[in-house]
Amino acid sequence: MCGPIAMALPNPDQPMTSLFVSRLLYNVGRVTTYTIFGALVGLLGHSLSINGWQSDISILSGIIIILFVLFNTQAVQTKINHRLYRFTTYLKKSLGSIMQKKSFASLYFIGVLNGFLPCGFVYLALAGAASSHGVLEGMSYMALFGLGTIPIMLMMSLSGSFISIKARNWVQKASPIVAIVLALFLIQRGVMLKEKPDACCERVEKSSSIQ
Repeated sequence: MCGPIAMALPNPDQPMTSLFVSRLLYNVGRVTTYTIFGALVGLLGHSLSINGWQSDISILSGIIIILFVLFNTQAVQTKINHRLYRFTTYLKKSLGSIMQKKSFASLYFIGVLNGFLPCGFVYLALAGAASSHGVLEGMSYMALFGLGTIPIMLMMSLSGSFISIKARNWVQKASPIVAIVLALFLIQRGVMLKEKPDACCERVEKSSSIQ
């Protein structure tokens, strides 16, 4: 959903420099939302680590990602979209009203709201951030993820024709591979945590003793 919105952003009647700044603010808004999500899942990951559940959650997350990739049929997508329909409809209405404005602030808030829209890549990143050990780690993970998406999203928002259909198809084909690699990483990490169950606790104790 990010691509179409990025290409449909309002064009302020200002020089090219202002246009670039407005698009950059839109992407900063997305990164802001992703960073907040990172703090939340980082806190969750820290809690799971303390209670000794992080290894199981990591393995389960990897398995779910693999199953989703293998069975990601049109019927599955339809069911997911139906579940999210009301939420996404509300967000799209809010985005539509803000898009009527052409200020820098409106572009930033469009990015903030866009960060809440369903996105497979964001879900994958959150699964990785959930394996972190604290709020700062989760925030950093998602902030870096968001910053990594800025170049291509910035190009799409400045010129929709810049990204060819061939390139978009390549990204779509590469997405399942990226998902599988992350899933295997999460499973391996979960297995390693089971082999060394005290590793996370030792890290927490060391940080507490330093303080």
